[in-house]
Amino acid sequence: MPNNLRDHVSQICVLNACSHAGLLHEARTIFNEISLKTESIITTMVDCLSRLFMFDEAQKLIEDYEKTNTPSIVMYMSLLSGARNNLNSNLSEIIYKQMKTLFPNAKESLVAGVVLLSNIYSSLGKHEEAKTFRSNQIEELGVKVKVGLSWTEIKGHIV
Repeated sequence: MPNNLRDHVSQICVLNACSHAGLLHEARTIFNEISLKTESIITTMVDCLSRLFMFDEAQKLIEDYEKTNTPSIVMYMSLLSGARNNLNSNLSEIIYKQMKTLFPNAKESLVAGVVLLSNIYSSLGKHEEAKTFRSNQIEELGVKVKVGLSWTEIKGHIV
């Protein structure tokens, strides 16, 4: 990409495309060429590494970022999402606990974390654990969750 077209937004878009395509080498090359690594740039790289189950490296990026910046819940959500994709309940539990400690007032993000973690339990066949965890955490967070409803209509009939 020509230098005059490189800006913060285009860098994030290209890194995100590499992340979704699993192009780690290309993402690393681009990431290393970026001189000003903003929170969004680092979060996108954390997402890339997490999607490829490279959690140690993703966590290292977060740790390095936090040496000079306040923690970012979006980075932790990217890490948690990757752990969910990997069905890694142990790592997911650790990440969720970190999120609760670092971001106790970020209720919406914590609820999203609860849903991700309970989905992991369900995917592993631990349905009762998922249900118990989800209800306990939602109660502990003191939030009301709206129950969703959907249906499918085929040829004028709801199925």
